[in-house]
Amino acid sequence: MSKLQKELPDAKILIISPNSVANSKTGNSLGLNYLDYIQTSEKVIKTIKWTYMNSKEGIEKKLKKRNLDWLIY
Repeated sequence: MSKLQKELPDAKILIISPNSVANSKTGNSLGLNYLDYIQTSEKVIKTIKWTYMNSKEGIEKKLKKRNLDWLIY
């Protein structure tokens, strides 16, 4: 990231939250779930003062407006 900032000082870099691949309660081999990754990545990225967008919140708002829910497969 620092290389990008150095070589493209005027670029606006946006970090987007991890993609969902399973429901938020399903743990991986480390016992971590999707929400764990969302919360941890957001905390780290904000600490470093990078621009962060939580795509999960945006997706959930759109789904709720259309009375839909996450498709889990």
